[in-house]
Amino acid sequence: MDLKVWMKKTVSLAVAASVCAGIGTVTMAKTGYNDFDAIVSHVNLKVPAKLIITRPSADITTTAAAFFITGDSDPGQSLTMNGETVTTRGSRGSFGVYVALDSGKNVYTFQQGNVVATVTITKGNAAFAPTTSVVSSMAPSFDCATFSGSTINLSCVAPSGASVTATIGGRKVAMKQAAATEKAGVPASFTGSTTAGNVSATKNIGPVTYTLTYNGKITQYQSAGSVFIAPKGNTSLVVKVKNNAASIYKDHARSAFIETARLGAVDYVTDIGSTSYQLSSGGWIPKDSVIPLTGKVAVSNQISSASYEIGQKGEQLVLTGASAPFFRAVQESDKLTVKLFHTTGVQNFSVAKSKLFSGASVTEKNGATTIVFTLSGKRALWGYDIKYSNGVTTIYAKYAPSLSSGSKPLTGITVALDAGHGGTDPGAIGIPGTAGAMEKDITLATAIAVQKRLESLGATVLQLRPKDMDLTMNDRMTMTQNVYADFFISLHCNSIGYEQNSNTVSGAEVFYYEGIAKNFASTLSSNVAGYTGRKNRGALFSNYRVTMNSFAPSVLVEMGFLTNAVEYDDLTSREGIFKTANAVGDSIVTALR
Repeated sequence: MDLKVWMKKTVSLAVAASVCAGIGTVTMAKTGYNDFDAIVSHVNLKVPAKLIITRPSADITTTAAAFFITGDSDPGQSLTMNGETVTTRGSRGSFGVYVALDSGKNVYTFQQGNVVATVTITKGNAAFAPTTSVVSSMAPSFDCATFSGSTINLSCVAPSGASVTATIGGRKVAMKQAAATEKAGVPASFTGSTTAGNVSATKNIGPVTYTLTYNGKITQYQSAGSVFIAPKGNTSLVVKVKNNAASIYKDHARSAFIETARLGAVDYVTDIGSTSYQLSSGGWIPKDSVIPLTGKVAVSNQISSASYEIGQKGEQLVLTGASAPFFRAVQESDKLTVKLFHTTGVQNFSVAKSKLFSGASVTEKNGATTIVFTLSGKRALWGYDIKYSNGVTTIYAKYAPSLSSGSKPLTGITVALDAGHGGTDPGAIGIPGTAGAMEKDITLATAIAVQKRLESLGATVLQLRPKDMDLTMNDRMTMTQNVYADFFISLHCNSIGYEQNSNTVSGAEVFYYEGIAKNFASTLSSNVAGYTGRKNRGALFSNYRVTMNSFAPSVLVEMGFLTNAVEYDDLTSREGIFKTANAVGDSIVTALR
């Protein structure tokens, strides 16, 4: 994504918090807390602490030129590999060794005292490539639409040499293997296509059934997504945003970000690209962010009433209409501008009782309505939000929170904490494999510690995933929006592929999307790295969905790499988690100064 283009859209807030990341502040925070046991008493993340080789877990054959061997060991004893001391170890015994492979058998013997573990890695050729006997990666993986007469492209992965057919809308399509392989049965790409038939209205013709004939056996598989066909015309196909937030781009190549779309918004599709739909309101939205709709759908939004309401944490304009319009919004130092597409009938309303705005103007042009809220300077604006419910569009403006005096500076501040992954989604697997704590375990333990630290500073904490459970991204964002949290922090652990030397990749980084989160992301990345002694990889702009809240600074924190033995052991230790909790608490205090 083009950051320069994005910055043209998002203007820094006049009330944006100043960033203070001086050495003195960090030093005081490191030594200022003496409640270690209270903050991390719950932490009990397992590591094997005995000599085992976790990757590879058994002798293997590979075509790779090098391999990253991982395992665990007794941290109290020295460890050798083929007689040489292993130095790339963590404090709790995790280790990783990057080895170059010679052709043929490579034997690696690890030893601690009388305990020995050996693994053989054979460097072979393509004939040793893994095989498959099923169909996978079937298109479409989500509901998607095309126009009558257009080509429907089908694809899947199946065993090389197999016969595959696809059935869609009653038609059978013979799939062709994209390229020959040296060995039968290895995963190969299969492709095929057909033409969308004529329809008078948008129609769901269902998922694609893939039939595999292989080794004398016939099996069938069904795509996760369905195919919709719409007649050609600018108002024939309507799509609806299915995620709490979705990016809209300038073109189908996604070269520049225009706006964030909200859950439930509807619009007409004027063109269809390979991965995106062009909207009548302008811009392109990814196909996997929306669902095609059938039947009669209200897109035109005639407003019947408008009311302005003052709340405890902010103010809102409530517009009663018939639809959920896409919008463009820009927050500047002196005003908030919101353009609602396909919306008419908004009457002038009074903001006389507003603590934020001195006035509001309404302009209607070409079937769209633009509302400009002028800031009064009486109270600072923290951010904004737009949401829909049964034809009602709400434009919310949030008051900037402030520090309290005394020993509880975060009194009155609400923080939403998101322990990444959970339940059936383990996240990244660390050095010890499934024998040790995985990403979901580490993020939960850290989130609980962060909650304790924030509560010790007076904050109200919304723990989105309080235990090991499944939780969708929509769930996480909806709960945060329901309380209009002052900060949203999603905790994660990083990883890279084990075909690389993971000992050389390390550090903490923080991702942000909205301009109001940039300074906070920079402070948080600096503090997490500084407090834990990890490399600071910095604040990075990216459109992770959980970072797309516009009403509060929202960030995704990659605390460190689970594929790095030293960082894995620190991420699972009470000491490392305590330091991370302190870093988060101090970063929020700094952001509110």
